[in-house]
Amino acid sequence: MSESKTQTDTLSGESRNGSKKPQTSHHPKTDGMRDDKGYYGIPPIKASHWAWQIYLYFWVGGIGVGAHLASVMGQLFGWKDLAFFRVCRYTTVVAMVISPIMLIWDLGRPERFLNMLRIVKLRSPMSTGSWALSAFGSLAGAVATKQAADDGLIRLLPGGEPLTKLAKLIPERLISVAALPIGLYVGAYTGILLIATSVPLWARNWLLMGPLFLSSAVSTGLSWVSFVLHLGNWGETRTLHALRKAERVVLVIEAVLLAASLIRTGRWARPLFSRRLGPLFVGGTIVGGIILPFLLLFGKETRNKGLLSGGLVLVGGYILRYVMVRGGRDSANDPDEYFSFTKKDRTEVREAEKIEGEEL
Repeated sequence: MSESKTQTDTLSGESRNGSKKPQTSHHPKTDGMRDDKGYYGIPPIKASHWAWQIYLYFWVGGIGVGAHLASVMGQLFGWKDLAFFRVCRYTTVVAMVISPIMLIWDLGRPERFLNMLRIVKLRSPMSTGSWALSAFGSLAGAVATKQAADDGLIRLLPGGEPLTKLAKLIPERLISVAALPIGLYVGAYTGILLIATSVPLWARNWLLMGPLFLSSAVSTGLSWVSFVLHLGNWGETRTLHALRKAERVVLVIEAVLLAASLIRTGRWARPLFSRRLGPLFVGGTIVGGIILPFLLLFGKETRNKGLLSGGLVLVGGYILRYVMVRGGRDSANDPDEYFSFTKKDRTEVREAEKIEGEEL
């Protein structure tokens, strides 16, 4: 209807359906002139503003978690490969230094991060994640300090000799094991943070998003350790062989979780396959970040294959986080996606209530 016609109807007091009642509602069920069934084409939820700092935060934090897990497993299996432990522990502490910086950069002001540490809210992923990040970073720092003392780095500092003796008192093995569950939560928390929203792409996959991000964190962490060891020609042959086996297993787990996530998300996974994100997701994550490195991890072990497979997993892990966050933004900006998602949720709730009523 043209604007002049609308004004005429309003002035004459006649509604569009012919009644004398003035037309004041533009609800999609009562306004016959509207073709859409949404909220005037306006997204009912606000999309995230997250930029590259968050993608980097998710990615680097995951690498740190995977490196720490590798270190603890090597410790439990009784490995004596000093280069392996050195790479794992320094990687973890550097990742735990970079991650809060990226998070605070995104938040805009440091006090916003500090405010989240004032109290513990167990039902808030942001609160528990901030505490876990701080605790894991502190424990990783203690372990890395002991490693630096063993490597003679602290002795180079002013007053280094007494500091070295003090640092060598740190029980790094006990702290490493104690930090493991906190680290695993840090790896999963980034996915949990996403599902605590109403964004269809994220919220629909509430069951598997955390495990998916954790598996990707472990795979990127293992690949980073393997990549650095190959790059520096460090590490024992037995260590590199064990890392290859572990990488294969974790990539399979990640592939299964990713496939299950896509099945569970269903039609709301469409942003991942859009013209803009689809080539990155399929080519960068599925093919380049999982399938190709998995195939490279079979056959004769060579330095070049180790470098290539590790590099592919690292790039694929970053792309996974990028497309998940950007796809979530596209999902939030599409009103039809949101309304269809909430409608399905309401239907599921009604069906659950009906079943519960029948059982009673």
